[in-house]
Amino acid sequence: IAYDKQGNPYYKRAYNTQACEQLNSWLGGFESILKRMTPGNFNWFLHVMLFYHTKYVLAKQKAKRDKGTNETINSDDSDDM
Repeated sequence: IAYDKQGNPYYKRAYNTQACEQLNSWLGGFESILKRMTPGNFNWFLHVMLFYHTKYVLAKQKAKRDKGTNETINSDDSDDM
């Protein structure tokens, strides 16, 4: 939340520019395909690719978290010996 000159609160948009750059770079690999699509196909393809990419990233983050949890559990077990 940000405040205007009169002190009224308003919602301010925040963008993760690094994430945007990475996404644009990733989508650049599909440029030749995307350039030949109709607007409807472009929108569908883009949404599907973003959906699958998001699922992939979330699964990767979960695996990383789970690995960290397992390492903590394993290190606790080794202290008992």
